[in-house]
Amino acid sequence: MQINIINNINNSFGTALYDESKVKNLYNDFFTGNFTYKPVLIQEDQFNLHSNILDTAFKSLESIEFNPEDVQHIKKLGAKICFNNGKEAIDFAAGNKISIIFDEVDHPDIHAQWSKERNTIVINQKYKNEKGFDIMLAISASIMHELSHAKDKDYYSSIQEEVDCLAMNSLVFNAYNKKYPNAFKNSVAPIIKDGVELYAKLFFSPDSARLIKRISEKYGDLPIESPNHKANLIAHMIKQLANEK
Repeated sequence: MQINIINNINNSFGTALYDESKVKNLYNDFFTGNFTYKPVLIQEDQFNLHSNILDTAFKSLESIEFNPEDVQHIKKLGAKICFNNGKEAIDFAAGNKISIIFDEVDHPDIHAQWSKERNTIVINQKYKNEKGFDIMLAISASIMHELSHAKDKDYYSSIQEEVDCLAMNSLVFNAYNKKYPNAFKNSVAPIIKDGVELYAKLFFSPDSARLIKRISEKYGDLPIESPNHKANLIAHMIKQLANEK
């Protein structure tokens, strides 16, 4: 999920860009502090407690290589590949000094979100004391999603952008599931069951109808495309379903 701050923008994409003024923004107080980039930045008083979770998530993501068949499936579905592997994503985060912290998010059900104005990925603070390896892997997949939002370096959101970013965390989850076959066997955390695992199942299902329905329900109010995410057929189908409601 991406937080935007653009209002009343005229554009050439056939629909108004997402007006983030309609979305509650909890990020008016900017993160301040003079700390060395790790690349993970968290508040100093939280560092000893939480750095292991984020460090594990980063190291896990850095080692990930996507299955070529999975990549081809995602492309055929109509999603853009934002990063070719985990290391490319981590290098992007390091090169752009993107901070990652546990903090409040806009809604309790949001697992993670990108804030461009803060150059920060915020992970829902309810996961900050988790010790399960499955949770750390899920946070890692969520980081990939948010880095995919960050890569386009704009404030816009769209249905196609969400498709692209969800596809990326689904690729990561699939890679983890193959690398650690039992890691998610007994997982019940929402970030897994209603997040990265669910979307991986939807993206790699032979029937895309459930995926289209799910994204339509969650993101159907967004414009169909944004400057760096040109709409493919799947985005049009999602928007059509949303308009029918």
